[in-house]
Amino acid sequence: MKATLNDLFESTARVIHLSHFHKGRLMWKEGDAVDEYEYRFSHIEGSGYFPKMPVILQSNGLPWDIGNAYLLGQLEKPSLSNMRTLTARATHLKYYLQYLEDTGQHFLDLPKLYYERAPQKFRVFMSQVLDNHDFSAESINNVLSTVAHFYKNIRYESLVPEESLENKPFTPIRKSIMITNRVGLVRSTQVITNDLRIKSSRHQNSPLGKLRDGGSLRPLTPGEQKIIFDGFRKNYASIELELMIRVALETGARQQTVCTLSIGCIKKAYSELEATPSMTHVVINGGQRYKADTKGSRLNRLIFRREIIHDLMAYIDCERAEDRRLLDNSFYGDTDDNYVFLTRDGNPYYTAQREILDRQDPNAAWNIKAPMMVPKNGQSLRNELGRFISRIQKTEPDFKVFTFHDLRATMGMNIVRSMRANGYPDSKIFDHVRQRLNHSNFKTTEGYLNFDSELSEFYDIQEAFGEMMCGYDYE
Repeated sequence: MKATLNDLFESTARVIHLSHFHKGRLMWKEGDAVDEYEYRFSHIEGSGYFPKMPVILQSNGLPWDIGNAYLLGQLEKPSLSNMRTLTARATHLKYYLQYLEDTGQHFLDLPKLYYERAPQKFRVFMSQVLDNHDFSAESINNVLSTVAHFYKNIRYESLVPEESLENKPFTPIRKSIMITNRVGLVRSTQVITNDLRIKSSRHQNSPLGKLRDGGSLRPLTPGEQKIIFDGFRKNYASIELELMIRVALETGARQQTVCTLSIGCIKKAYSELEATPSMTHVVINGGQRYKADTKGSRLNRLIFRREIIHDLMAYIDCERAEDRRLLDNSFYGDTDDNYVFLTRDGNPYYTAQREILDRQDPNAAWNIKAPMMVPKNGQSLRNELGRFISRIQKTEPDFKVFTFHDLRATMGMNIVRSMRANGYPDSKIFDHVRQRLNHSNFKTTEGYLNFDSELSEFYDIQEAFGEMMCGYDYE
């Protein structure tokens, strides 16, 4: 089993989650005795709740006051995209707490000698971790960035006396870097970083047969795609899984986008197609103000064929889908705000940010009887996909396991191969793939165009090497 950062520490500090967290007001007054106070807590009128609120606990089981005060301060920051971001920050800060507990330090141990300060010593420790373990520089630097953010915010929000931070925990660094925009143009920009960040020469190269696109992805071959569609015809997959896979293969949408599509957006697309019979495709937007979630909430324009919109409408109108919408777990009930895809229990496969916000509205007009929300992260989809692959492997034992995210890379390579077969120049293919997959980095798109040639080149070299070795065998 691959080691985790948690395995590096003896400290048993941990992060737990409160399923129903309300912000409120704490009122107190002096009691009759010395140092005696009476406390009263009240909810803030008209405010909702935060689901799965992370709380950092020390090894002794008590909350880490300063760490949790920092997390509370982040709840309503515009930079906080969702509760998963807050959980990631809580986990990163927990690693710092574990280090402090293991070494007997305090977060305010900031002596005059710069490199004896707690965050600087933690940086040295994490640098050694990077050198001696199989962790990426990116993951280590994410932890260190949270530590820097923690110190910056506890000063800004006056969570500790100003004099306790007189000796700086880190040094901000302003520098110019060259960046390449999404169309390949290079320009200089000013950024502010800090000296906690670790420089690493370790580059993440994609393994052979994989693409780097928000992860290491394996495009499925045409033969594998045929086997998948044969599996659909043999009813190896539920209708929900079949439609979700088809949407991903046709649009390149990520799991979180496919799972958070709303009924209303499909009905709107269907109406547009019906109003213009000559239309063969329709655009559905995700991210920003739209209902479907996207990575980083970036605007994403998904292109759907007429045929799949018709199939989605047929599913939405079927009794099976309606029954799922009427279950108690279904917050939006039988309305156009509901998800297209729900599990057999009426839960979403992936909780949309809009549901988290809507549940905070005490005047919500949806299913007020819905039980307390437990945010979903796609595990039900991964379980269904695993069962589908297992059924295929009973008759196709050589069929390889794939992830839902691999379908995105498959869609991209399908475009490249189809356009090349039809004689399009690489410049046109590049633009089309970049737009369809909404790439922010042109190097990601280049990986798609180079994928087949690099794979073919490798096999040619291996074959030539094999022939050379065979030649030596005959001598």
